Amino acid sequence: MLTLLLLACAPDTDTGHPFGDESNLCGHADRPDGAPPVSGVSVVQVLDGQTACVGGDTGGAGWWGDVVAEPTPDGDAFEATVPVGFYGVEVYAGGDYGGCAAADVADETTCSADIVVPLAEHVQADKPNLYLYPTTKTDVSVRLPAWRRITESDPRYPIDGWRVTAWPDGQLQTPAGGRDFLFYEMNYDVDRFQQDQGWCVQGPLAQLSIESAMNDLGFLPDEIDDFSTGWDGEFPETPWMTVYPQVDGLAKLVIEPAPDSLLRAWFYVVPGCHPVDPFVLPRITREGFHAAEWGVAFGTPLQTPDVVVHGG
Repeated sequence: MLTLLLLACAPDTDTGHPFGDESNLCGHADRPDGAPPVSGVSVVQVLDGQTACVGGDTGGAGWWGDVVAEPTPDGDAFEATVPVGFYGVEVYAGGDYGGCAAADVADETTCSADIVVPLAEHVQADKPNLYLYPTTKTDVSVRLPAWRRITESDPRYPIDGWRVTAWPDGQLQTPAGGRDFLFYEMNYDVDRFQQDQGWCVQGPLAQLSIESAMNDLGFLPDEIDDFSTGWDGEFPETPWMTVYPQVDGLAKLVIEPAPDSLLRAWFYVVPGCHPVDPFVLPRITREGFHAAEWGVAFGTPLQTPDVVVHGG
């Protein structure tokens, strides 16, 4: 895998450069075979204490700052004039490929930061539903630093995050009205999913097997029922499927105030029966202010159904 080519770059720490004098940031995308040409580039200021990219070069935006430039790509190359400082650069190729790299723009040379952004294949993480259960009525903010990858959301996701009032029974009051959960879908890098542990199951039983795993993980009956309701009649069909549970390394999620316990599980589902090691499901104790999130992603060539949101 290609690594960043940077001049004086510290990709996971803020450099402390004052944002003042301007310089050029140059780069190009390293596209896998079959990937379409670069379709978009975003240069984003990295704030103090933030990392530029979550999970490595292709892990997606993990910063919280302003887009300072959106240069028009010339083939796979791009160039932007930006103030001296530390940046994350996201590059897109169609809707199926993307990547992220850090850029340290240090001086007024012709090209003070020269980077290569490795692109990775994306899949869509479908219907992540996020549930919040504070111990008392509480104002809660929820941020997804990789919000630029969100393709659908309900309520609409604002760039500064959701701000809701939550009750102990899980009911939420949002600017768009009452909700049972927060909903979003986003593009996600396939290579960030673990594909060593899981289970092989006949296609017609795949959805039921995930619901059983959700119960073992500690999801509540109403949350599992939402999964069933959301996927009944929509789950893709194929004779055999392999399910890879994902409980680590998911898209960064910031909840404030922080819950006492957080249960997150996505399920990456691919066609066919593939050799896997058994997955030991960790059961999360739900106590105090607790939150939970489930989601599904389908590997090619399984067809993802059209999104259905549950509110206005």
